Amino acid sequence: MPDLKSEMSKVLDAWEQDDQQTQEKQVQRTLPQIFRPTNNVTLETFNYVRDNPNKLSGEIRAAMTARGFNTGSVGSLITQFTKQGRFIRDHNNRYHATAREYTPLKSTKKFRPEGKRTNKIVQIKTKTPSAGIAALQVDTTPKVKPSWDVDTVLDTMSIVQARTLYDALKKIFGG
Repeated sequence: MPDLKSEMSKVLDAWEQDDQQTQEKQVQRTLPQIFRPTNNVTLETFNYVRDNPNKLSGEIRAAMTARGFNTGSVGSLITQFTKQGRFIRDHNNRYHATAREYTPLKSTKKFRPEGKRTNKIVQIKTKTPSAGIAALQVDTTPKVKPSWDVDTVLDTMSIVQARTLYDALKKIFGG
């Protein structure tokens, strides 16, 4: 029969290992995710403009299309890089990179103009054919004034309105 001390030490060692593993997992969860660029269209576009300055947008698109990237994606990225200050376009519309290292683009919501935040769907209403003069209807019923009754007027007034009316009548009639 094993002695109690050796069995207890085995159990305590197992607990310590479990505690260390849970602490390592917690540390791994709390560390920030580090950005690791991969070979993608954004990185490749940035590197191409950085390595080949003084190129027009069409030249950049053609070169990136030859590498297998979508022309529309490259054009969109050039615009985003320019709006965020990563590329500069000179007076001849030629692009230059302002940074030596690639950094990810920020969300485009921050760089949108205020008036273009949402696209509204507009429904076009079809016109109903008008009936012309027949559509005009004249109300032939005579307008009748409702009968004026003191009790009705007093029942519909608030206390403040009644006091104001009392003061106005007092000025008119004196008293």
